Amino acid sequence: MLKRKRTFSKKKLAGIVSSAIVSGIGILLLGFIFSKRKRNLRKKKHREARQEDVELPVFDMSTIAHATDTFSDSNKLGEGGFGPVYKV
Repeated sequence: MLKRKRTFSKKKLAGIVSSAIVSGIGILLLGFIFSKRKRNLRKKKHREARQEDVELPVFDMSTIAHATDTFSDSNKLGEGGFGPVYKV
């Protein structure tokens, strides 16, 4: 017996190729949208974290002097890179 070769008609071949191309473009587009959203979310979280760091409490000198007993050596814990550290 002779084996018959299977051949695709031009319409079937065009349909297969075009659906593969459209599927590939769709997957690439979804990947791009997903990565863009993830990047934007990361930037938003970073921006919010930076804004939170800016809000520091401010104390007047009399409050600090009272809390440290006028910077008494008995309240000194040690020295750091920014100067002496006192307990409250």
